Amino acid sequence: MTRLEKWLVNRTGKAERNIARIEQRLAELPVRSITNVLELGCGIGRVAAYLAQRYNMHVWGTDTDPAQIETARKRHPETARLTYRVEDAAKLSFEDAEFDLVVSQNVFHHMAKWRTAVREIARVLKPGGYLLWLDLAFPRWIAHRFQPLVKQHGVYCISEAKSVFEHQGLEQLFHYSRMHGLFSQHHIVWQKKEEND
Repeated sequence: MTRLEKWLVNRTGKAERNIARIEQRLAELPVRSITNVLELGCGIGRVAAYLAQRYNMHVWGTDTDPAQIETARKRHPETARLTYRVEDAAKLSFEDAEFDLVVSQNVFHHMAKWRTAVREIARVLKPGGYLLWLDLAFPRWIAHRFQPLVKQHGVYCISEAKSVFEHQGLEQLFHYSRMHGLFSQHHIVWQKKEEND
């Protein structure tokens, strides 16, 4: 990411809004059954540290940028419940069915291989586990025109993204969206289907 992008994603106000959205969704989930959490694109670690401290969850904060992980370790030191690791969301090193919850906030539009990341999320989630996904999507006509041209970022419309999630065995439990300039912003809670579903 550029210096400007890092500044934008690491702003205190943005982290506070993301935490507030997570709080709203966790209030509707069986929080006591959530012990292992993976945050994709943790940046400087504010959300991961909050979840570990507030809910006593074991949280793995991951980011592709080693500098972000280094800053996270300095600002929110690792503990028995908080671990940081440099990871590519499209090629995670974690075991199958390791996490009760995956959190991904404004990560996918930075990823060219976002479809592969969905497959990886489904792989590392336990059956019945949850994904809190917040991200931007383009109108269909923009996404289809620019997909062939944009190689370093995720360009998709929401119906396309939903189709990929559903294909990986994730079921939508909640969806909120609002327009944000040319984009629409989506906050979706997904649940991985149980083995016998």
